[in-house]
Amino acid sequence: MKKRILSISLLSFVLILSSCQKIKDLLTVKVDTDFTVNLPVTIGTSPLKSTLGTFNSTETFDPLSNADLATYKENIKGFDLNSMTGTVSELSEEVTLTDATLVVSTSLNSTQWHFTNLQITNGTVIQFDDAAGQWTKVNDILEEQTEITVNLSGTANKTNVTFTLAVTLGVQVSAKI
Repeated sequence: MKKRILSISLLSFVLILSSCQKIKDLLTVKVDTDFTVNLPVTIGTSPLKSTLGTFNSTETFDPLSNADLATYKENIKGFDLNSMTGTVSELSEEVTLTDATLVVSTSLNSTQWHFTNLQITNGTVIQFDDAAGQWTKVNDILEEQTEITVNLSGTANKTNVTFTLAVTLGVQVSAKI
């Protein structure tokens, strides 16, 4: 008889816990949103009189500048980066980025992607992969809910070239309602 009561109690406890999780899931909304940062890049001459051009472009964005997210600021449970791309536009002439680094950072966290001999044309789409766990770091950066800095720097095979790199973060935001 004691085994039966213990079994029923244990089963009831498990059902109650699973029901609580289902209720919590029902009270969570998931919103897909994109954050885009436009980096204007100018490849200038190197101060070292090298044959390579150099560039360094930095822009910031605040994920809470999105009005929908700002409304839920106190209730945001997490961020899940689903994609991250860079799209080249307004390119003055084709160029090869011989050595380039894209850094996403705040004062507390940072992650980066490194490229060598990346030939770009107008419309080139660069995929920022998760090969070294960078997406987890970007999630941590987003969860700070503060201004984020995006920087592209490096060298190129030409000088006097300009373009814009639109870095887009495809993110799913979870918030309590």
